[in-house]
Amino acid sequence: MDWAPRVKPIKIRRLYRYARLGIYDDTLLQDVGWELYARCTDIATVADVYREGRVPCPKCSTKITRRIDPLFSKGEGGTHDLWFRCPHCTERLLWRDCRQALRNTPRCFTCHAALLKTDVLRCTCGKTWSQDAYNQSVRTRVRLPCPHCFNPVRRPEVPVQRGKNRQPKPELHCPKCQAVALHQYGNIECTACGYKRRWRDYRKSLKKKDEKLECPNCRYTFRWQTWRKSVRSLRTGNPKPAREFIKRWLRCHTPQQRMIQIDTLLQTLHGRGPLAPLFIDSGEHNIRQMLDDLASQR
Repeated sequence: MDWAPRVKPIKIRRLYRYARLGIYDDTLLQDVGWELYARCTDIATVADVYREGRVPCPKCSTKITRRIDPLFSKGEGGTHDLWFRCPHCTERLLWRDCRQALRNTPRCFTCHAALLKTDVLRCTCGKTWSQDAYNQSVRTRVRLPCPHCFNPVRRPEVPVQRGKNRQPKPELHCPKCQAVALHQYGNIECTACGYKRRWRDYRKSLKKKDEKLECPNCRYTFRWQTWRKSVRSLRTGNPKPAREFIKRWLRCHTPQQRMIQIDTLLQTLHGRGPLAPLFIDSGEHNIRQMLDDLASQR
């Protein structure tokens, strides 16, 4: 597939230079805006592949369903999150929503106030976190603030499936002799050749396993790992800014509205440094410097 290129920084600088003079060059706005729109569309498409397990054919864009191994489909094919309600405000939630809200706007785990972002994440109550430590804490905590009322909520327990609704355990095969293997005591053990390996390492090896895919429409064949490498520059765990820009850009009818949406996206990227190089064609340091300059001129 031909993926949309990243936007040149010189176009963005020119756009803001004109805007400071009160000039809204609609041709330039359309050029930058539609380039960002195309890039956002590709980023959202790649994110959907990892969530749904359906890969677009590089030739005709037909969606091809991967034969995802059930041992790791939870990680690459979506999540088994359950809906629950906040006991304080009764809003309907997913646990991943609680995590994502903290990634978008980091909050103190004690007083729930928004954190100040300098070289570290700092709260007015005196607590501080490095960015890595905060991210790790968000991933592992079982109590997080509700995204709506900010009161603490507990991660819901996964209900035990009973009777005919219970999902069958996947049949395991030894990687060496293909005989039946067992998952026991944190290992995978072969009943025939005695092969034994840590279960966690075995699951990681499955994720790297290559897979041949064939398009049912044009019969084009390609490999999953080759496709995966081709979209490395589009992969992100936070496609929300791209999805929001796609939705809002199509509603713009005037140059002023287009400028507002472009500026909103760039402000969002400014607050998430590692995300910006997916959209703008330059190094992370240069992009950060440009976004800092644009922010100081608003």
